[in-house]
Amino acid sequence: MTIECRRDLLRLDQVVGEETSQALVEGEINVPETKAPIAKILDINAEVVISSREVLQDKVMVEGILRYDVLYVPEDDEVIDSMDADIGFTQYLELPGAKPKMASQLKLNVEHIDFELASGRKINVKSVLNLYGQVSEVMEMEAVTDFPQLDDVEALRDSIRVSSTAGTGHSQTMVREDLELTDAMPSVTKILRKDAGIRINEKKVADNKVVVHGDVELKLLYLCEDEDEPIQYLSHSIPFSHVVEIPGAYQGMDCQADVAVTEFYADLRENINNELRIIDTELVLGMNAQVFEAQEGEILVDAYSPVLAMSLKKRKVHLTQLIGESQGQAVLKESVTFPEGVPKARKILYVDAQPSITDERVEEGLVSVEGILTVQVIYQTNDTTVPLGSFREDFPFQHSLEVDGVEQGMLSKSDVLVEHINHTLLAQDEAELKITLLCRSGIHQSIVKEVIIGAEEIEEASAKEEGIYIYYVQPGDVLWSIAKKYNTTIAGILKYNTLEDENLEVGTRLLIYKRLESSVY
Repeated sequence: MTIECRRDLLRLDQVVGEETSQALVEGEINVPETKAPIAKILDINAEVVISSREVLQDKVMVEGILRYDVLYVPEDDEVIDSMDADIGFTQYLELPGAKPKMASQLKLNVEHIDFELASGRKINVKSVLNLYGQVSEVMEMEAVTDFPQLDDVEALRDSIRVSSTAGTGHSQTMVREDLELTDAMPSVTKILRKDAGIRINEKKVADNKVVVHGDVELKLLYLCEDEDEPIQYLSHSIPFSHVVEIPGAYQGMDCQADVAVTEFYADLRENINNELRIIDTELVLGMNAQVFEAQEGEILVDAYSPVLAMSLKKRKVHLTQLIGESQGQAVLKESVTFPEGVPKARKILYVDAQPSITDERVEEGLVSVEGILTVQVIYQTNDTTVPLGSFREDFPFQHSLEVDGVEQGMLSKSDVLVEHINHTLLAQDEAELKITLLCRSGIHQSIVKEVIIGAEEIEEASAKEEGIYIYYVQPGDVLWSIAKKYNTTIAGILKYNTLEDENLEVGTRLLIYKRLESSVY
């Protein structure tokens, strides 16, 4: 016979699977007819723009564009020139258990680029992509919280905090700003390279929306008419506020948000003196956001009755609980000798650095993060025929973060950001770099709980007879497990045994009075 239960609806995100892999994207970059053929490639950069994603059966498909930026020496009289090119790609992440309409998270970045000048008008490129994907679904279940019509029920409760995706959203916004050169900078003749990165300073949930505040970090290389220093570098920061509408969101929810630059335009404009000293910038930002609803409370994980035989229906749930968070700075100092075959340096224009995590370890109270920092140095040379030089160098880094309550076996999710870069040219072929990294880690514990979702009264199976038993505490025993084993109550055990508290020592002798209502002398 079904036992009447009081229930609450439990909603939680269940991670179905996650996967990290690499992919090779090959393609061709063709020089437009409006430009002179290439004599020598100086540098190639690439960034990933995700155009679409879809969760399929046991896999996730992602489509996107690799946006290349090529700096080169042309065959005509131009000293240096640049061009942009896009190569599309489609990749799959194998995630067993994934199903259409499940929620997904994706992270993609370019790890390495190989290129070859096949002819003056064609470049063969190979790029290695790092892909990370996670698929999850929202599970709903009615969990038993009480048995209102039964007085003699011993219930084991456990505190629980779960979160579930309450909504997702995507939107785009445009950021515009006119950059006017300072008096110390020469006028522009041509923009050679434009890069833009995003720094998120704050993200919060408001009613029916997620609000993100941050900065767009611009980096521009341009040509000028200064014969001594024909290439100039300009950096600028543009603050932005971006909103994604998510119906049902409310203040106090947790959120995740990612912002990316999907388009970047930079045009030259004359000032009142008819000089090209104004750069009109226009950027399209795309943001994906998720909001999460948290539930906190107690659930029943076990129950029995000393007077009624019960059969419990249970369901396993997999929970990921946040144990702690920490962040700290790591400073990397390196003396870099230029590789053989590259021109000597006259002046370093800028240094860029991209960190990637290769390993994370969780120990007692500590999280160790290891990775590779790929550093790109762009510099002005002493060679008038090749005024620009560049090279890349990889450096290992390691940093440890202290987190209270962390134990070996827990899971960490970390990220590393470049906060600041200082560079000093020590010699024509040697530079000193000082790079400040911000390491952030969230520590989670993956646990499995059995939640009661129903109960039935059954015919009592053969069990120990009523009487007095002597029991010696075994490793792992608690009062609850002993009381359930003998179908008595914790109060009954405490009544006839002298215990300082409910913590039991192995080997402790207990008297168990099973189903005896009268006093024993």
